[in-house]
Amino acid sequence: MNKMTVMMAVALMAAGVTARTHEVSAWKGETLAFEFETAVEKTEIGFQPKLEGLPAGFVGKIGLARPVKFERQPHSGEFITARDRVEWNAKETALAAGCPRLVVVEVKVPASAKPGTVTFKASGDEVKLTVVDRVLPPAKEWKYFLDLWQHPWAVSRWENAKPFSKAHYDAMRPLWTALADCGQKVLTTTLTKLPWNHQCFDGYDTMIRHIRKADGTWTFDYSVFDEYVAFGKSCGIGPYIACYTMVPWKYFVYGETEDGKELKIQANPGTAAFEDYWKPFLVDFVKHLKEKGWFEQTYISMDERAPEDMRKISAFVVKYGEGLKIATAGNFDPSTMPDLKLQNYSPVIDTVTDDFLAKNLEQRRKAGFITTYYVCCAPHQPNTFMDSPLPEAFWLGFYPAAKGLDGLLRWAYNSWPYDPRHDASYGNWRAGDTYFIYQDASPSVRLLELRNGIIAAEKFRILKEEGKRDAELAELAAKYDYFKARKQGVDLAPLRAETLKVVNAK
Repeated sequence: MNKMTVMMAVALMAAGVTARTHEVSAWKGETLAFEFETAVEKTEIGFQPKLEGLPAGFVGKIGLARPVKFERQPHSGEFITARDRVEWNAKETALAAGCPRLVVVEVKVPASAKPGTVTFKASGDEVKLTVVDRVLPPAKEWKYFLDLWQHPWAVSRWENAKPFSKAHYDAMRPLWTALADCGQKVLTTTLTKLPWNHQCFDGYDTMIRHIRKADGTWTFDYSVFDEYVAFGKSCGIGPYIACYTMVPWKYFVYGETEDGKELKIQANPGTAAFEDYWKPFLVDFVKHLKEKGWFEQTYISMDERAPEDMRKISAFVVKYGEGLKIATAGNFDPSTMPDLKLQNYSPVIDTVTDDFLAKNLEQRRKAGFITTYYVCCAPHQPNTFMDSPLPEAFWLGFYPAAKGLDGLLRWAYNSWPYDPRHDASYGNWRAGDTYFIYQDASPSVRLLELRNGIIAAEKFRILKEEGKRDAELAELAAKYDYFKARKQGVDLAPLRAETLKVVNAK
């Protein structure tokens, strides 16, 4: 034991902190995040977590998960807290006796790292990191199809910046880049104002202006759409573009006159008003997308629309969209509606039964279609709410790999309440349902654990494609049973640990 180590141990004992050892594993090229509680036996003044002795080439961050207040149940008036907002390089804080803090560590292992075990210190504790002799591709190359909906107008409101101004884009960039680091494949865009009515604290506006000329014809302004898509791609998000929506909630669509007066139109699918509004747009939009080179990457996207609406929309897009793709989330079985060409379908997790998988996955994959799954304000467990145990976020990230799905869809990445740093409550939604990241680009611990699950899923895919550990991987996959995981009181931590052990085995 060298002099520095002895001095550190003495200082920790004097502060009432018992040093421990944490063992973690990672592939070369992986960004690993893990959490642990400080071991505090008596009051410590001036505590500040630090990383020490990280090997050359390894890049690390350390911080504290700060508590955030929220209502235990929406509208209950009963407030509790959860340690959720990760403050990197946290400033000094006082630790009271018996009140540990949650330390969060993130380490990026270089792709050139030598396999074996490296040791460093995190907040005084020893960390033994085993580098597995495998390389994880960069996030942009992952096959996992992640779709967390972004909300540009929430950033605009918080920054008090004009939408899509330089200040707005500058504020969005670190948030969008952090999402790209999770493997995000889809950029959320809007075709009309309020595609989901106004269920969010900040309403969505349109990225494409629909302008009715004096002679009754329509013209379209794509300047914001084009600029925003280019911005999203520059952040690493994509390559796909989700365009919401041709069937807004309550069926209201918006446009404007040449002199700037707003038009609000009831456009139910199958009506003359629908065709008058959407036909000229769709014909023009297809032309524009082809000119930009984005046609093959674009989906006309919908959310939880009735099957009869889906049939009308599908037929309409086929007729006027020249092969433009369709994406939707819903609770129906697409095998029962073969007339629908849903190139991207995300069923709610409750409907992902063995029967659903048997009827849909193989034929959809052969057709080149994407099949993900989603959770939202339900189920209660597993989920990514503020009061959800962290292993649930990991479970949700890994679940598609176990079931042969392509990935995960979830609203929303950054649809913030008034100020989520101080109160995560919002309306009828459980706290945390509407966001994963904070205004200053501080991640939630939920996002970091979701990313851990996604990385484990990507490792599982790579191992499965090699075909060398089929029995072991199949045994692990069989343990990811949603109908067991949703039972009250089920602890998913042991399955998380087992999953990491399997995918990180030498």
